[in-house]
Amino acid sequence: MRLGQTSAIHFGSQVVSSVVGFVATLYIARNLGSATLGTYSLFVAVVIWLKVATGTGLQQAVKKRISEHDGGPRDLGAGVVIQAVAFVIVALAALALSGPLTDYLRFDGARLVIVALAVTLAFSFVGATLQGDRRVHLAALLTPIDRVIRSGLQLAVVFLGVLGGGVAGLAWGYVAGAAVAGVVGLAFVTMRPRWPGREQFERVLGFARYSWLSGIEGRSFSSMDTIVLGLLVASNLIGYYEVAWNLASILAVFGTSISDALYPELSQLSSEDADEAVAGLVNDALAYTGLFVIPGLVGVAAVGDRVLAIYGGEFRAASTVLVLLVVARLVYAYEAQLVSTLYAIDRPGVAFRVNVAFVVTNLGLNLLFVALYGWIGAAVATTIAAVVGLILAYRALSAAVTFDVPMAELGRQWLAAVTMGGAVVVAEGLVADGLGSGIVGTFLLIGFGAAVYFITLLGLSERLRTTVSENL
Repeated sequence: MRLGQTSAIHFGSQVVSSVVGFVATLYIARNLGSATLGTYSLFVAVVIWLKVATGTGLQQAVKKRISEHDGGPRDLGAGVVIQAVAFVIVALAALALSGPLTDYLRFDGARLVIVALAVTLAFSFVGATLQGDRRVHLAALLTPIDRVIRSGLQLAVVFLGVLGGGVAGLAWGYVAGAAVAGVVGLAFVTMRPRWPGREQFERVLGFARYSWLSGIEGRSFSSMDTIVLGLLVASNLIGYYEVAWNLASILAVFGTSISDALYPELSQLSSEDADEAVAGLVNDALAYTGLFVIPGLVGVAAVGDRVLAIYGGEFRAASTVLVLLVVARLVYAYEAQLVSTLYAIDRPGVAFRVNVAFVVTNLGLNLLFVALYGWIGAAVATTIAAVVGLILAYRALSAAVTFDVPMAELGRQWLAAVTMGGAVVVAEGLVADGLGSGIVGTFLLIGFGAAVYFITLLGLSERLRTTVSENL
């Protein structure tokens, strides 16, 4: 039950963050246009890719080691030292390449990238420490803080022209959000790093040499397409694509919450050789990972163009891309859960091989398909790569842990989603007659669809009824 409550807190925090981010993106798109949004998205993609290269794998290693029954402050200390050295190296490289970096960003933001990298690394490291210390709920609460500060300043940029206005102002809002959230999170960290010995460096680096690709794999899924689009298509198309991606990502929040909540528990159970308990948690994770993405896919197929129109009429052009990206998000949600479990049960080498295959497939297909088919090719490439990753991750985890896939529960979710889709299609005509195609009508349709889905699913699924009852 505690895991369910932790997942719920994490999910609630992510929902708040997503809503705030949605509002900010909406106003940026409507007031500054798709080209400015696309340029800002490139800046964020570069910062996050640098964060992945310098910290995500290391933070995964720190989270893993301090979550084990014999982990502690010396492992944390090793992580802090390695993180600081990695940042200095990458920051110096960014300064040396500031000219080409500025050209790629399409504004004078090379030094701003370094500042943003420093604060995002610190913020992420604090969050990983809290998660490894089995305080996932506290780590989750930092995300809304980051998003509220960031979005508030970005809205001020749009309306008041503060922080230099334009793309630079949006970027400073990004920096401020991460900085404030990192400071707040540090106040909740009770484990204090101690100077590590050789053993702790070996423990952390031994895991990180495999887990660094986990960050690249995750970021490859999230923004490899954006990086490739930045090389080959116009800024306004990148803006359309990013809006569709953000909407698809909102639907996948619950799966991420489950994965983050289960990781330290799976890690500890694995270190105690509790294989049956691990298998049970994997089954639970798969049963609920698609709880929101499955109806989301049916929903965007039915009324995705209406949702995109909220951002402005031009964004309707992304309706096909939106459906493809939600499919990709659904597949990747399961893949990410399986790969996360491989890391949690201390199989980083196996997960590494899965991640290599995913990254190579995603990069290769994005370069090929974007060159051939433009921005729609990016969505197709990302979807295919997610399918390849899921197949490989399932085979890898099945070889390490004997677990059951809850096919009956997944079938109930699809049945409820299809029922919802039919109801939404019928209701859309009524809403269009009464309220038109505006924002109010669109949100009424979304709320109606969600209600139909969950009422139907609660009627079909005893497992869901039990889970909701136990965790309320």
